[in-house]
Amino acid sequence: MGSNANLLRSFSRVEPQSLSFVIFTGCFLISMALLAVSAGSFVSFPSLSSWLSSHAASPVPGAHENFNPHFPDTVNQNGNLQRKPLCDTSDRRADICDMEGDIRIHANSSSIFFITSSNRNTTKLQESWRVKPHPRKGDLAALSRVTEMSVGYLSNNEDVPKCDIKSSVPAIIFATGGYMGNFFHETTDLIIPLYITSHKFNGEVQFLISDMLPWWITKYELLLKKLSHYEIIDFNRDPLVRCYPRVIVGISFHRDMSIDPARSGGVTMFDFGQFIRSTYSLKRERAIKLGANQDKKPRLLIIARKRTRRFTNVDEIARMAEWEGFEPVVAEIKKNQSLVEFARIVNSCDAMLGVHGAGLTNLIFLPTSAVVIQVVPLGGLETFCWTDYGVPTLEMKMRYLQYSISITESSLIDRYGITNPVVTNPKVVLDQKDGWRNWTSIYFFNQDVKLDVGRFSSVLVHARELLHR
Repeated sequence: MGSNANLLRSFSRVEPQSLSFVIFTGCFLISMALLAVSAGSFVSFPSLSSWLSSHAASPVPGAHENFNPHFPDTVNQNGNLQRKPLCDTSDRRADICDMEGDIRIHANSSSIFFITSSNRNTTKLQESWRVKPHPRKGDLAALSRVTEMSVGYLSNNEDVPKCDIKSSVPAIIFATGGYMGNFFHETTDLIIPLYITSHKFNGEVQFLISDMLPWWITKYELLLKKLSHYEIIDFNRDPLVRCYPRVIVGISFHRDMSIDPARSGGVTMFDFGQFIRSTYSLKRERAIKLGANQDKKPRLLIIARKRTRRFTNVDEIARMAEWEGFEPVVAEIKKNQSLVEFARIVNSCDAMLGVHGAGLTNLIFLPTSAVVIQVVPLGGLETFCWTDYGVPTLEMKMRYLQYSISITESSLIDRYGITNPVVTNPKVVLDQKDGWRNWTSIYFFNQDVKLDVGRFSSVLVHARELLHR
């Protein structure tokens, strides 16, 4: 069996509870695509645009069709005012409430009120909604650390809270919580959705953050200031009643590490990459373009994970990279290192190599046309790897290579033996009691990689070829 480095093009991310189906489907697609190829060759899969269109979100039963907060209330045939819904709860990942008018936020009671006129009869669709403004809807573990809020109508003849501060700009309310501390989740669950939701205001919007983590605010201070020119409000500790002309509760999620231009007004992940480079003053817009007479070596960043799914022979990999014409840079962000400092290291590189994991999220700092090489450990992870990092890499106009390790490159053979079904057939683990928990424990948290540099070298040869284009 030769190298399994492939330009993958056709996989779909699903939730963990459907993982067994994913592995079956993924294995079928891979086998049908003749993935078993000789060393140094690559298989062409369907285009990224075809994959994206075929995996567009399908309508949800009971969804509000054409939900738009800017549509006015309408009058029905009985002469009653038909109120529009304040919140759209149809999306599988995020509830979004978008209101324009007289909006009053009473943070002490976790309440947001839409003040309405009481001078005519109304047909009430729904008076109030309870939402958690974090885009991991349905994930009980993540949302257990997120404050629930009440959003609803309040007639102006009722006991309306008086404004302590009246703002002329809109507000966006969202929560940190969730899986903060993991760079992948910080990016896909908060940073990208916040960019999607707020970029159109060009800084003329105020953030009210619930369950606010001080370290998170410090880490992303530059980015938050780029998106909003106003003071950040700690929602849970704010004693004031704040009034706004427009309030959005929740932030929009499209796909993991991805933006759907059809839902974002044409904004793409490429635009997000430009925004990131601008925010952190990253100088390199484009990776090196190798020429016939060029002596300068392209820089290869090797993500050196310290815990699980780490390279156990990183020095050998670095020597092999140098032999293949790269300048190796071995790094992973240190505990007390600033994000901007590490972003500049990443941006100075032309290619990135890493085992599947949060470290690959640093691809957002790479220049356009860079090459991302993702190493897939054992466990049937090809689908996860493609959707988490393959799709966004291509959407950001970079190049992507995916390498699936062989059995002998996994540390699992030392623990279980080379013939154990845990090594040869990961499906067996999923079929057992507590299959998902055991699967994640074995393949995500207790597996390292010793890269076969001879088998892998053809991937770096191909990466250099891509940098010539």
